[in-house]
Amino acid sequence: MDALAEYNKNPIGESRDTTFGEIYEKWSEAKYPTLDRSTANGYRAAWKRLAVLAEEPMRNIKKSHLQDVINSMIEEGLSRSSLEKAKTLCVILFDEAMSDDIVDKNYAKLIELPPARKTKKETLTDLEIKKLANLAEQGDIWAGTVLILIYTGMRPAEMLKLTKFNVNTVNWTITGGVKTDAGRDRIIPVHSKIKKYISYWLSQPGSRLITRNGQAISVDYYRKSIFKPTLLRAGIERELTPYCTRHTFATLLNEAKVPTKNIQDLIGHSDYATTANTYTHPDIEELRAAIEQI
Repeated sequence: MDALAEYNKNPIGESRDTTFGEIYEKWSEAKYPTLDRSTANGYRAAWKRLAVLAEEPMRNIKKSHLQDVINSMIEEGLSRSSLEKAKTLCVILFDEAMSDDIVDKNYAKLIELPPARKTKKETLTDLEIKKLANLAEQGDIWAGTVLILIYTGMRPAEMLKLTKFNVNTVNWTITGGVKTDAGRDRIIPVHSKIKKYISYWLSQPGSRLITRNGQAISVDYYRKSIFKPTLLRAGIERELTPYCTRHTFATLLNEAKVPTKNIQDLIGHSDYATTANTYTHPDIEELRAAIEQI
């Protein structure tokens, strides 16, 4: 009777004994071509850990089996992002199995991860900014791009996507941005400290504002081959990412006692009061006065 009940629940057939690994192979073959390289590589790295369950039929895998894999990753000291990627992949694979009636419950959603630790946002110090400014004054064009990031608060991807048409040299503003409605197409006054660097790039070939030999630059290339070497040339040996310039910008504005509303307008955040969001619009000269305080 027990066997009959199990049969009625999971009829014997081609899919009954489908393994975890077979589900992954089917899913990865269809999905990897549609994913960007970094995302696909993240899932591949996660699968290397989960592959210990590859030969196990999906119907036999419960939360405890998945949790054991995650716990071993935790013991090895893997990053929070690696743990999240592994759980996400498990959820995806169980959803795939459920869609084919191989399992009727997604145990992956029950996986427990350790609490995320809030990391301190890295920023450049005043001395480090001065070192970069000195390097840029000596003609280092890439140091100038780091200063552009520091004094606009743009994300690296936003800066690298700018075209020359995004720069208005009549009133010296930059229009650009990505990611959120508040950040997209926001207007940023060009700080007096970076006008000459913006002007330099406007005179260079290519439709993009900042290029390498007239060609667009990827964020990954900028981070590895431009940003880090530039910091080293400036005498900054700390391990920093380009995104630290955005935190630096916000910190400088805050230290200069710039009103929160102006900071949010400048960096493109939308989490200020609904009244301000609905009934007020940032005045360019007000923002210019704010940005010049740093």
